[in-house]
Amino acid sequence: MKKMKYALIGCGKVAAKHLKAALYQCRKLNTIEIAALVDTREGAAEDLMDSVGVPKRLRTGIRVYKDYAQMLEEVKPDLTAITTPSGSHAVIGLKAIAAGSHILLEKPLTLSLAEADQLLAAANEKSLQIAVGHIYRFFPVVQQLQADLAAGKFGQILYGDVKVRWGHDQSYYDQAAWRGTWTNDGGALMNQSIHALDLMIWLLGKPALTVNGRVDRQIHRMQAEDLGFATLQLADGIWCQLEGTTNTDPERQEASFFVRCTEGELRAGIMAGRPRIEVIDADGRDVSGRYMRRFISQKLREGGLGALKQLTNPHSGLYSDWIQAAAAGRSPIADGASGRQAVEMVLAIYKSSLLGRQVELPLTDFKLEQMAGYFPEQL
Repeated sequence: MKKMKYALIGCGKVAAKHLKAALYQCRKLNTIEIAALVDTREGAAEDLMDSVGVPKRLRTGIRVYKDYAQMLEEVKPDLTAITTPSGSHAVIGLKAIAAGSHILLEKPLTLSLAEADQLLAAANEKSLQIAVGHIYRFFPVVQQLQADLAAGKFGQILYGDVKVRWGHDQSYYDQAAWRGTWTNDGGALMNQSIHALDLMIWLLGKPALTVNGRVDRQIHRMQAEDLGFATLQLADGIWCQLEGTTNTDPERQEASFFVRCTEGELRAGIMAGRPRIEVIDADGRDVSGRYMRRFISQKLREGGLGALKQLTNPHSGLYSDWIQAAAAGRSPIADGASGRQAVEMVLAIYKSSLLGRQVELPLTDFKLEQMAGYFPEQL
């Protein structure tokens, strides 16, 4: 595979996970050249490289920019990752696509369906790939479980339950003016819960038909919600429940998943950084070990012990798939269409809460900024 030029736009907190994944692709797999970093803040790119330990020999070839448009024009990257505030994703993504680059957008894809559609249409016109930062699809054994659920190995899927208790104190929202705003971010659902909901709908395998949702802002000083609930009715009589909040202990952040089928069930999740999984077959036996052994064998075949070490950063799996998809001209596992679907479901929850009633999908365009004024300006 031809080595591709890579650029990263946005050098904030989540960018460290992206740059670590890019370093692995550059140093160990030799698939990309890290060509440029972009951030409007003085010294942000240098601080990012320091934090992830970019070797001096690589730094000399990395160009640092404040203006992403200038970078796109001068560097002409093949791959561009965008980790800027969510409200800027569409504008920057469209510029990168126009420059001929495949793009990876951190979740959420956009904050409106109209912008999502613009991105998908632009990429399709140029035969470019969009990947979205829905990293839960790259957690251990998830892809094997999704394939087995889709193949009916657990019988008929009945319902799923997903909880995201991703606590943040007030300082998290105070560190950047865009956090927790309706224009650039959203709250516990759009920011913290969207990739968990994406994973659950992917596992359940059917699109949502109706949504009943409620959001509230209980303790944080911000515009958007810190608590949300939803019940989603999917095709073929499948149901999904969602809870998302940032009101829990920041030291015990939790995401959990449960899927019930007629011939088995699965539980998975992460608590305070520790993953867990339980897969029960039709006879009540725990077969999770079988899945883990198969997964570990696959990773060893793909990249040896180095590939196993990358499991602590799920963005590595996201990057490997994105790069391979770009080279092969296929859709990534976490592609733009699935990113749009996730945005649509979260927007439907907001709209349901705003109107106080059930909302049907597909959703006509609804922008997150239409929630402005839903809560009083100050608690």
